[in-house]
Amino acid sequence: MLLTKQEELNGTVVYTDYQTAGKGQRGNIWESEPEANVLLSIILQTDFIDPTDYFDLTVITSLALHDLLTDYFNSGFKIKWPNDLYFRNKKIAGILIENYIKNNTIERCIMGIGLNVNQLHFEEKIAVSLAQICEQTFDRKELTNVLLQKVEARFMALKRGKKSGLLRDYKSNLYWKNELHVFQSEGTYFNGKIVDVESSGKLKIKTEDGVRYFDFKEVQFIK
Repeated sequence: MLLTKQEELNGTVVYTDYQTAGKGQRGNIWESEPEANVLLSIILQTDFIDPTDYFDLTVITSLALHDLLTDYFNSGFKIKWPNDLYFRNKKIAGILIENYIKNNTIERCIMGIGLNVNQLHFEEKIAVSLAQICEQTFDRKELTNVLLQKVEARFMALKRGKKSGLLRDYKSNLYWKNELHVFQSEGTYFNGKIVDVESSGKLKIKTEDGVRYFDFKEVQFIK
């Protein structure tokens, strides 16, 4: 098994030009054409993180992607809770994190990142790429190198104990924050405003009936 080599693999980056069965949240498939996008996984030693703080890894990965996109392309990009990147109302990037727990710590994690770069056609209507937004193609290797720098910067900030500042940055770039929208939970639709995200990762939505808190997969964004 690849991850049995412990510290030797810390910082290892595995990337591919094509995925035949890319995974996303909720069991979704990540759609990607060959040699069009940035698809990579990063192995990180995270034994300073308690298992109850696993959302910290989602925060730093989301922020790294947001840093990259805003540095290159300015405004319009938001973090859709918990771990997607959106341009306006379309998805441009997604994250899938796998944690390996040992001795009451997250011993290591694998950060899976997919960023739509040069793909021009998607079966999924809510997907969008940088090429579609900017009407030009991009150097994927250059984007990958900058993204890795952004991940390292956010990861080191977490390691230095800057958790509250990282969460603040995450919340300040949140998709639909303080806007009235329609959500669904347990088969019921309701109107509400996203007002906060707790350090545990729970989403706080203010509804007509009061404030409600949702964990991962407990609420869907409708419109």
